[in-house]
Amino acid sequence: MDLSQFLERVTPPEIQKTVQRSTTKTTVPAYPREYLADLTPWLGIDEEIKELLDPHLNHFSRRFLRAAEVIEDKIDTKSICANESEVVTLGCIVYEDPTLAILREVFSIRCDFTNHRATNNIGDPDRVFFTFNDETTRDRSRAKFLMEYKTPWALRMPTNIITYFNRKRGDQSDKVVKAISQLYGYMTFNNLMHGGLCNYEVLYLLRRTGDTGLQISRPFLYSQRGIEGPIAALTYICHYSATEETFHYSPVERGPPGIHTFVLDDLEVEGTWDEDIKVPWANMKLRLLCPVSKNIATVMSGEVVPRQRRRFRYQKKAFFKVYDITQPSNLEAADAEINAYTDLEALQGKYIPTLYAAGTTLGSLKFLVLEDCGETATDENIDSSFWSRARKAIDAVHACGRVHGDIKLENFAVSNGIVKLIDLGSCRLASETDRSRERSSLRFLKRDWEETQVGDSDR
Repeated sequence: MDLSQFLERVTPPEIQKTVQRSTTKTTVPAYPREYLADLTPWLGIDEEIKELLDPHLNHFSRRFLRAAEVIEDKIDTKSICANESEVVTLGCIVYEDPTLAILREVFSIRCDFTNHRATNNIGDPDRVFFTFNDETTRDRSRAKFLMEYKTPWALRMPTNIITYFNRKRGDQSDKVVKAISQLYGYMTFNNLMHGGLCNYEVLYLLRRTGDTGLQISRPFLYSQRGIEGPIAALTYICHYSATEETFHYSPVERGPPGIHTFVLDDLEVEGTWDEDIKVPWANMKLRLLCPVSKNIATVMSGEVVPRQRRRFRYQKKAFFKVYDITQPSNLEAADAEINAYTDLEALQGKYIPTLYAAGTTLGSLKFLVLEDCGETATDENIDSSFWSRARKAIDAVHACGRVHGDIKLENFAVSNGIVKLIDLGSCRLASETDRSRERSSLRFLKRDWEETQVGDSDR
């Protein structure tokens, strides 16, 4: 089977919904409206798709036939959908799987789609496209492209989405406006150029331009086949995202205001890193550099620097914990962690990180600006003296009537023999029984570590 036959063969089924349930995801905008200008058409995208795929339409591979058969078998069991989660699952089969097959077979791009929690990104997109930095270790790149899926009955696409959006863009109750705003937010939070919005029946590709511009493609209908269909379009945009440094010159200016660097608009905690000087947080920028981890919140390394044309004599390395507070549960978690740092203020800098500042930005993200406490503890960078210092940190938290709530090796940081408890997201008031259990958890960790040391010495 060659590529042209493969593009013709993969035929998405018509969704058979059992219960028409709406979704709450579309009702929460992820980015303030005033940061996005009117939508404009993405002209020339069909020519760009044709330019990429035309030379390869005769590419023959038995893998295409096998992939088509596997996709068809999966479709037979997944075409009945009742909610957004099931639409996402079906979209993964009929849109993502054939796209991945083409990228791997024709362009030798090692890549995949996954859910947002498996990659280091800010926000809560449905699907994230990434490449493998190293095929041997399967190390993932940062997110390259984001997809948002909606149910066709919860998000009915208008005939002319550009005219509709530009007329309704101030209406926060409109689901089309909110869906586009949400995707734009995720694209800008993660400094990405491209995104995709799909209600299964139709796929739109979006491209950021300039500081606040957004272009949108024509609708790619799931009923369209071949080089004009959504699989060809998705293949093009993923290929572009994976190879954008060398493929086509892009007129898009990266990094609109507040993306590479953030400013705290609403301060809840306003601390300092030096007893002799008060930090003018209103005049400081948070410069995010590298993602460290992602769970409920994204942890980023970076530094605090003065804003342009502001004089300030310190430039401080820091860690940033970033919560997407468009999700109510994330807002509660962020507030709980800030409260924990506040209640344990006497321990900051000695047993737990110093909280330099906490606040919101863009009305959608909550930042905790934290002390850089060194390396995360691992089996390789600790010695026997680590455990007594770790116990002192835990005892100090317990003396305040709290438990850390998640004792594991990676929730300690070490630097020049100093050990601090990090990640207070689960810290809470607790009974003596809870505190006893936490001390036991540390003993178990120590026992396991000692056993690995004995095993290493025997080899």
